[in-house]
Parts: sequence; C-alpha cells; structure tokens
Amino acid sequence: MPDYIQLAPAALLERIARTLKTDIGPAVEAAYPKTQAFMAAVVLQKLAGQLRLADDHATADRRDLQELAAELARELNTATLATPPALRAAVHALDHDRDTASVSRLIEALYATRSDLGEERFHSLIGLVRARLRARIDREMVYAA
Repeated sequence: MPDYIQLAPAALLERIARTLKTDIGPAVEAAYPKTQAFMAAVVLQKLAGQLRLADDHATADRRDLQELAAELARELNTATLATPPALRAAVHALDHDRDTASVSRLIEALYATRSDLGEERFHSLIGLVRARLRARIDREMVYAA
C-alpha cells in the first residue's frame, strides 16, 4: 500500500483550490499572478462541485427521461387522434435508450410531425420535454452559482 492517501477527484481539486487560496495566493506579491491564483482556485472549486454531483445528476437525468417517456406514452395512448409512427418510435427509443441523443431525436420527431399533431397537441407534448430539460439545467446550475 502506498504511503499516501488517495483522494477522490473532487476532494483533490478542493484541496488544490484551498492551497491556492490560503498558501499560494497570499504569498504572491504581484497583483496579476495573485488574482490568477485566486481565480484558478474558484475554477477548481466549481469543477470539484461538478464532479461531486455527477453521479447524482446522472441518476436524476435517467429518472427524468424514464418519467418523460412514460408521460409521453400516456399522452399518445390517451389521445383521440392518431399518433404519427415516427413520433411513437422516438418515444419508444427514448424509453429504451434514455440518453441525450434519444431526446434530440424525439424533439426532431415532434417538430417533423407538428402539422400532423396540430398546434395544441404539439405544444402540450413539447412542453413536457421542455420541463424535463429545464429540470436538468436547474440541477447543473447548482454548482455554477
């Protein structure tokens, strides 16, 4: 076993940031390098926060996509109008893949079938997608603030 403690990446970045803020920054005399040391510390702290939350965000993203696919499937199954096959396929792919590419294909399918869906139905469906995408942005902004 090595004689050092192995830190998680987020903890390592936080430790480097703390060293920059408490040891290196104050020891530097010139204004510009001092500012750069402090700004580097801020960047490292933000990155550490992003790394620390990455697993939680990935889990939440998968859950959101699963719930979005279920909501869309319910909407399509309870609709009185026929649903274009391309849109049904995109919802099925989203439920199966649950990734960014499948969301993009779903959005493309929604816009491609907009005239078939009608404006009210289109806006209802795209609104569901937008709400989930907004939730993702809100999660990611936690460490950006």
